[in-house]
Amino acid sequence: MKYLIQQIILIIFYLVFIEFAQACYCFSNPHYYNLLVEEDGIYLQETVKDMNEISFVSQSKIRLEGFKNKDVRVISDDGSNTLVLSNAKYYFIPQSLESTKVNKFTPLFNENEVSKIVANHFFLVSDNWYYASYYAPRGETYKQKIPNLKGDLEIIVNFGEYKYLLKNDNYVYVYYRSDNKLEKISHQGNWEIITNFGSQALLKDDNAVYVFDNRRNKFEKIPHLTPSQTHLFQSLYFLDRNNRYYLYDDDTFYLINLAERFKYTDITNEFNLQGKYDGFTKAEMHTNESSDSMDTKDGLIWLRIGDSFTPVKATYLNAYKDLYVYHNKVYANNRDLYDFIRHETAPPDPCYGNSLYKDKSIDLSNVKNPRELHRPLFSVFSDNQQQYSLKEDPLRLEKKDPYAYPRLTTKDHIEIKEKQIFIDGQQLNTDEFQDTPIFLGSIAVIISQCNYRSSRDIMDYYYFFTDSKKVYAYINPKKNQKSKVLDNISPRNLKVNDYDTLKKLLNILVPPAKENDSF
Repeated sequence: MKYLIQQIILIIFYLVFIEFAQACYCFSNPHYYNLLVEEDGIYLQETVKDMNEISFVSQSKIRLEGFKNKDVRVISDDGSNTLVLSNAKYYFIPQSLESTKVNKFTPLFNENEVSKIVANHFFLVSDNWYYASYYAPRGETYKQKIPNLKGDLEIIVNFGEYKYLLKNDNYVYVYYRSDNKLEKISHQGNWEIITNFGSQALLKDDNAVYVFDNRRNKFEKIPHLTPSQTHLFQSLYFLDRNNRYYLYDDDTFYLINLAERFKYTDITNEFNLQGKYDGFTKAEMHTNESSDSMDTKDGLIWLRIGDSFTPVKATYLNAYKDLYVYHNKVYANNRDLYDFIRHETAPPDPCYGNSLYKDKSIDLSNVKNPRELHRPLFSVFSDNQQQYSLKEDPLRLEKKDPYAYPRLTTKDHIEIKEKQIFIDGQQLNTDEFQDTPIFLGSIAVIISQCNYRSSRDIMDYYYFFTDSKKVYAYINPKKNQKSKVLDNISPRNLKVNDYDTLKKLLNILVPPAKENDSF
């Protein structure tokens, strides 16, 4: 009996662990929320999209039972809660269907009490500032009066809504939301945030550029920078992604390393020793997963090598500016080009000669469209018609199966050129189209939930287009580029990027199984 109980406990523990591991390991799809005013009331609508941010996954809504008046006005939105005004009262609506079900919708303030609202949470009532928010564990809102905070109010930095850097007419403060504590740290200035790194924030006033340490609540001046000229540029280099930045004005240049608690290194002298004294703000910075470079518009490209930049007389292959051309040879990254130039200009080594050096220029003879060739990922090359990988001996690009690398915008994900359709750079078959394609939208169906073995759901993707005469569907277009025609539906009055429309098209294309269907 004791052994059986132990086995049951172990099984329960295992199931709980697997559920926890799955919840922690799975990537969350983007969720979007919208308020709908309908005949029978006000609803919170939740739309879930795929990680590509194009394909719908689901859409549902819940009625807000606490609101009788349909005259609801959205005041502000912080991504977690929507502040609304209804029946002359302010309310928070949490952006969660589950939280909305239990929300008591307690009014925060009457409209006539509030003279100013800042950033969704700060309310000026009778010359006193209050902080208000929604507390999910209890399903209710709360508010607290901030001690000794008077006058006008502006948020300089929001450190995740647990801590704020504020300023009023006279001072700069740190406000601790959980303790409702206000700490004065500086005289007021014309402060402006450059960016918030979380542990540190980069700011400027009329006189200088500063880093604010969130742990120590201290400002530190960064020397020699003119605030009005200061630029911040983020590197996408794959070895230092999210950790490497460049901070510069016209004649001063810093490397920033976030991995070492905002270590900033002045490398201006490195430029000066190579004849570059100013003009940084007029140059163009370029970055990708394989390298960073600076185009000074004078025939030189400055390559990032280690912790400095080195000038070379080269050009970019095309407008993507991530591949280089030197003496009619193409190089895929900074180090390969730099090593070739150094070998070319260095005196011959009497001991080894040329035996140890290998030219790493790449052969583009297999590339369909070199004018569009670029490197979206370190291991992927694309010319917007085909993807390639780099092969050795000789160094060349060879055709590879499409890799679903992340795109930033709809334009990047789906591109229509005359009668051609490209999805993630993959051209689809459009022979049946009679006119220019119009994208109606996409919907994704989960066929296997993510689990501890797979961090993402396995999906079937459906993309719908029309040429104003017929409706066409592509199913998993990365694998199958041929369309299917939906003969039994007219494209007239079909809404673009509408979930209900796409669900209707999907049900025509793939009729849902009936409850009594057997397999």
